[in-house]
Amino acid sequence: MKRFILLLALILGLTTFQQPVALAAPAFKDVDPKQYGWAMDAISFMVDNGVVSGYPDGSFQPGRWVDKAEMTVMIYRLFDRYRPFDPNGYFYVSDYYHITHFADVPKNHWAYQEISSIVTRNWRNVVFPSPDGYTFYPDSKLNRIGTVNVLPVLWLEALDETDDTSIFEITSTLRDIPVIITSDRDLSSIDDFLSDGRSYEDGKNQTNTLFPLLVLKKGDEHRFYDIYSGETAYKIALLQQKGVMTAWNGEFEPNEMLTRAEAVTILYRMYKSMKESGYVDLYSSK
Repeated sequence: MKRFILLLALILGLTTFQQPVALAAPAFKDVDPKQYGWAMDAISFMVDNGVVSGYPDGSFQPGRWVDKAEMTVMIYRLFDRYRPFDPNGYFYVSDYYHITHFADVPKNHWAYQEISSIVTRNWRNVVFPSPDGYTFYPDSKLNRIGTVNVLPVLWLEALDETDDTSIFEITSTLRDIPVIITSDRDLSSIDDFLSDGRSYEDGKNQTNTLFPLLVLKKGDEHRFYDIYSGETAYKIALLQQKGVMTAWNGEFEPNEMLTRAEAVTILYRMYKSMKESGYVDLYSSK
């Protein structure tokens, strides 16, 4: 009988030990659970997996703004299996997309390894051609629309409905996303906007710029007029539907600056969405 009790106690002890525990943010002195309860699981996950770290003084600085280099490094570390220039890798892209020279990210830049390893020519609204090479603006702080541009949004599972009208129905509910609608008989009002800089000439930094979404309406159908409008609307709609970056009281707040707490939360939500879809292992070993 004693042997049975001991065996039962051992089994129960092992079972208890193996139960998953809820994530709890490390004891950073400036991460108040009342203020940052919404971010604590994300902070813990990112710190535990080496994506971000705290500071020597015991702080996390959750309210500090994040720049493009920092966000790119987080993406590089979290999605450590995404290496597009590895010829033996799953995501190999041709040399055509490889940026061999950044005009503003020299080899001694602290984030050169990460930026040069994952940023390709087709990161639209993130890198910009210039006479001196591609410009990245690594030190520029990101706002929310800039975050949309830097995030690898298309790694998420596709929208349930991908036609332009369905995407328009989602984005049109956001009061602070500018949309210009016209009919195919009145294109002059739209054509004027195509010269507003959305073609990113001369290497100008436009990552944080939200241009109006140009929409053609014919009956009940809507069609995005240009590549920028279609891609931006799709990414915003996808982030909304997957719960990665959501609106607040009907506003997306595209010009609000991105903080460290928000950055890790957005990436954590993206990671979890990909995990739920069953293919995060292709991108991450975390």
